[in-house]
Amino acid sequence: MALTDRRALLSSGSEPGGGDPDGLVAILERTLSGDPGRSLAGGVVRQTVQALGRAIVAGRYAEDGPLPTETELAAEYAVGRNALREAIKVLAGKGMIRTARRYGSRIRPRPDWSILDPDVLAWHLQEPDGIGRFLVDIADLREIIEPRAAELAALRATAEEAEEIVALAARLAVETMPQVLDTDVRFHLAVLNASHNRLLSGFARSLDVLLRVQFVVSAHGIAPEFAYSASADYHMGIAEGIRGRDPEKARGAVMAMLTRNRGIAEKVAAPGGPL
Repeated sequence: MALTDRRALLSSGSEPGGGDPDGLVAILERTLSGDPGRSLAGGVVRQTVQALGRAIVAGRYAEDGPLPTETELAAEYAVGRNALREAIKVLAGKGMIRTARRYGSRIRPRPDWSILDPDVLAWHLQEPDGIGRFLVDIADLREIIEPRAAELAALRATAEEAEEIVALAARLAVETMPQVLDTDVRFHLAVLNASHNRLLSGFARSLDVLLRVQFVVSAHGIAPEFAYSASADYHMGIAEGIRGRDPEKARGAVMAMLTRNRGIAEKVAAPGGPL
């Protein structure tokens, strides 16, 4: 999804740390509604995709096991067989279902699912441990990718790219919700692209989705003391390291920020955590 397609993702005006699961799900739906990875199906097919997809993620049907027959599923979800078939096609495209003649439909093993598909990601976040686990998983991923991207950006960024990164960091110190979240995402994507590594830059769309979901969850889904913060000082440290051609400083600032994020994620994920 392009950045401009998502600028309204936080226009709801909800306060950070609202802790309303239904409200959070609605915000996530708006956050991801324009993403190309989402199904274009509408009406009853869309409703069936949502209901069956959530049931699969929740484990109602055995992983790597058969789905009930088409007749049984149509009755369970109160839809016609044509709508059910279309819904199964959509879920097959998300890697969740495998179908074949004389084989029927089976749930694919969880590692085969398209976890970065916005629908699949949203369904996971609705699980009881979904938010905490997501925050820890994204902390792991960001620690793998972003410190090295910042090092490379310090070595390879053009002067114009470095100044843009500094300008975005400066905006984080003065902007308010919801604009600040968009600027935060733009900052991290700018660093990724300034690495001038084609594979890292190719990950930008996925990181865009993940960061936006992380920031929405942090702003609206957890207790206020752990809610989203722009962390302007950390970002400016990264930016100054890149502009100053100091890869160690850039990497260190990224790691300091991500260490803070991990601490919050692990507290949220702990049993009885502050959701």
